[in-house]
Amino acid sequence: MDLIVTHDNADFDALASQLGAYKLMPGAKPVLPNRLNRNVRHFVALYQDELPFVRARDLPREPVGRLIVVDTPHVQTVRGMSDETAVTIIDHHTPRDPYNPDWQVTVEAVGATTTLLCEQIKERHIPLTPIEATLLVLGIYEDTGSLTYVTTTPRDAYAAAWLLECGALLDVVRDFLHHPLADDQRALYNRLLENARTYEIEGYPIVIASASAPDLVEEIATLAHKLRDLLDPAALFVLVNLGPHIQMVARSTVDEIDVGQIAAYFGGGGHSRAAASIIREATLAEAEKKLLAILPRFIRPSLTVADLMSYGVQTLPAHARARDAALQMRRYGYEGFPIVKDGRIIGLLTRRAVDRALDHGLDGVRVDQLMEAGEVFVRPDDSIATLQQTMMTSGWGQVPVVDEEGHIIGVVTRTDLIKHMGHDQPATTRRDEIVRRLEDALPPLLMTLIREIGRIAHEMGLNLYAVGGFVRDLLLGQPTIDIDFVVEGDAIALTRALRETFGGDIRYHVRFGTGKWLIDAKTWGRIAARLDVPEEAPDRLPAHLDFATARTEFYEAPTALPEVERGSIKLDLHRRDFTINTLAIRLDPAAFGQLLDFYGGEADLREKRIRVLHSLSFVDDPTRILRAVRLEQRLGFHIEPRTEELIGHALPLLDRVSGDRIRHEIELILLEQAPERALCRLDRLGVLRTLHPDLRCDEWVKAAFRALRAARRAPLWPEIGAGFDPSVSYFALLTYRLSPEAQETVCARLKVRRRTREALNRLQAIRARMDELSRPLPPSQVDAILYKTGDAVLLAAWAAAPTATARDQIADYARRLRWIRPLTDGEALKARGLRPGPHFGRILDRLRAAWLDGEVTTPEEEEALLKQLLAEEIS
Repeated sequence: MDLIVTHDNADFDALASQLGAYKLMPGAKPVLPNRLNRNVRHFVALYQDELPFVRARDLPREPVGRLIVVDTPHVQTVRGMSDETAVTIIDHHTPRDPYNPDWQVTVEAVGATTTLLCEQIKERHIPLTPIEATLLVLGIYEDTGSLTYVTTTPRDAYAAAWLLECGALLDVVRDFLHHPLADDQRALYNRLLENARTYEIEGYPIVIASASAPDLVEEIATLAHKLRDLLDPAALFVLVNLGPHIQMVARSTVDEIDVGQIAAYFGGGGHSRAAASIIREATLAEAEKKLLAILPRFIRPSLTVADLMSYGVQTLPAHARARDAALQMRRYGYEGFPIVKDGRIIGLLTRRAVDRALDHGLDGVRVDQLMEAGEVFVRPDDSIATLQQTMMTSGWGQVPVVDEEGHIIGVVTRTDLIKHMGHDQPATTRRDEIVRRLEDALPPLLMTLIREIGRIAHEMGLNLYAVGGFVRDLLLGQPTIDIDFVVEGDAIALTRALRETFGGDIRYHVRFGTGKWLIDAKTWGRIAARLDVPEEAPDRLPAHLDFATARTEFYEAPTALPEVERGSIKLDLHRRDFTINTLAIRLDPAAFGQLLDFYGGEADLREKRIRVLHSLSFVDDPTRILRAVRLEQRLGFHIEPRTEELIGHALPLLDRVSGDRIRHEIELILLEQAPERALCRLDRLGVLRTLHPDLRCDEWVKAAFRALRAARRAPLWPEIGAGFDPSVSYFALLTYRLSPEAQETVCARLKVRRRTREALNRLQAIRARMDELSRPLPPSQVDAILYKTGDAVLLAAWAAAPTATARDQIADYARRLRWIRPLTDGEALKARGLRPGPHFGRILDRLRAAWLDGEVTTPEEEEALLKQLLAEEIS
């Protein structure tokens, strides 16, 4: 026979999982546990005739062929089991120990085991009676707190919704989820509540409730649920002296407190959110003392305010006016300012209060008359729970952070807290993942140096971060060693400290607070010796590291270059172009590897989405339009609809951007692997037309660009190998079909460099004679058309050539003809008594043409021709 079993003290998820397994495997017998929770027991008593459960004492004496264990990882011995019995586990609790490899195991992270079984029942279209659907939904609701516990998943909600469609009776669900306590339970509940004490351990509120109940008959788990819901701690421990022993029931609401591990320490078991154990030979006081002693070992330190806050904060004095506050809010984009008087916080001024004052014409009113009064603050080492309580009590959405001396050092906002609460992965686990990515991506010497720089910065009172494209590419699995560092504090001071510690050289820019540490091979050797790390090949290490002081930018007018002020990492990231470039990694020792994502950049990476941070982004800097397209095409992402709409609105502003800034962005596009993709996207968006109405990217441009790349991959001549810069060739092809007047307009608009203009003019001259090149010509005539043309123009001309004949003759010139020279030169002519003059050029050109066309093939033939030419000149 096949049996379906679960754990003792069964709750509704356990019993419902048995029912679900039975619906999927109707040949198996669901065996009622010996002990059921009181509400479960009453449900079975009322509806037993409509349910398939059997009692263990009623089972026939037959061997157990298959044992299906649900809602528990523990397999208990059942009469009839043998080594031949097949075991199947279905559970939603992560096991602590590996399962027997011979077992069939299904464990998935959902709120209730019942959910896993309901999904299969639905998929197989198995019908349910209303009572069966009711029991199944009770299983989901009880284990997910009616879909409110943090372990609840969308799958639980979908399963519950389907069960309601199947006729689940919500009035019955309500009655049994909120089942009245028995008299002895109610008396014990009141004693536990009276004796409950709250402790703060590692930043978490922990409740321990203890009482004696030697005559208790009913289970304690129901009381633990009610106490947890009433007191809302991070973890609850109920200790009840039952006479022979003490029963401990534990519940947790946070990932950082695994009560299963704590129960296991006392010889019990369970999972991370619910567990129990028996404590023998101890009084309640001794058990509580022992529990308090070991809790810090099992609680991972929580995040603190320091992990969420932004360093550096703008404040306003009490005497400032509403118009001053409005100006500051527009300038920095803040929603509020702490108000200070005599160095002390006296209130918070919100944007709403300022807007209302301005609406009433009260722009001159003092801010201390508009603020929300109060001395509200938190400290960097305060727990997240303390921050949450402070925000709820005060109603402040931006809470100042002060140091031990009471100085304001930063601010933490409601948005910071919401983002933290939205994390779907424990912080320590994510940090470990980021560190592994760094270790896999970076050479060991560079990785060790970064850790050391983080330590040095910390000792200097600075916070160090890796930011921007490096972090983006690391998360995309495309890492580089080109790292940009941001320093909260003085980046130049850190750069100088690194030079003093390790050597090398530095460059810095005081106005922008940036420093560049130059590291040559010799310096890398010293670094390796000092850090006791093996040396690396120089080409695997960066030649410099760039450090920038965290800063904020504001724009006095659209398209203007920004004004810069020192700011926090959060403000520094906010000034960046797209959300995927706002990611940062903390590099200080205490939080090395922590990913900062204030603006949803990681979600946009997952969705392959290019998104600006705010609706005025392209107004502030229209060149971001070109960067958006470049990133979109390089990464294979898509510009999300709102951002594309904002691009359309901002196109006219490109006319107000200096030509060299636009040219710089186009040059970066031309360095991409397939620049025509970005250029054609710009064409579709209307960007190219802002440079000239006739400038376009069409099938001809795409074909010419592809031809150019093909010529580089299989070089037609050595000079266009891997090291060749094709950007001038690409630009020449992009403008190839423009009229001379249009090309000149584009060059003037973009302030194209003189060398590039000369290349474009040379290509236009070749274009004018492309019909000639399309016919077979004597080599000397090909040389006359292409004489002294550089590689960039030759490559563009080859790619643009309309016929195979033209391409062959251009390639022949580049490979062979241009290197052919006569043996005679100007010095040889002077040695023969000729005075320099125009006839030198005529003679040498004629000799070269003879060699090119095969008229001269030996030195003797050249000498004969030279004598003839000299005679003609003399005569």
